[in-house]
Amino acid sequence: AVAQALAAVKEAVNLHTLHLNLESTSLEDAGAKALAAIKEAPKLQTLHLNLTGTNLGDSGAQALVSLKEAPSLHTLHLHLLRTKVGDAGAEALAALKEAPKLHTLHLDLSYNSIKDAGAQALAALKEAPKLH
Repeated sequence: AVAQALAAVKEAVNLHTLHLNLESTSLEDAGAKALAAIKEAPKLQTLHLNLTGTNLGDSGAQALVSLKEAPSLHTLHLHLLRTKVGDAGAEALAALKEAPKLHTLHLDLSYNSIKDAGAQALAALKEAPKLH
């Protein structure tokens, strides 16, 4: 319910920068899906989303990948430390390389269960033409 309420931020038509700290909350995958609606904020350029220590898992990470559809987003910081993201979530997050305007991406996946397959998928981010 909290994440759904926060997702209403998407209606802020002049919002350029958002820092949202939900560290150590009870957020789960459904909450991440609701938060992903922030992608609809038309002028959002910079998003810092701290979900450290939440119950976010692979399907929550997959939902966050839809942030790549944000029309103006050029800087994205996703802090996903100590969550339940594994290889499937890491593989999904690698699709952020397809974001048309994204040029700065910070992914912190420390203390998760990501193995070789997930790491290899994330390595493909180097192929993103706009990321630097």
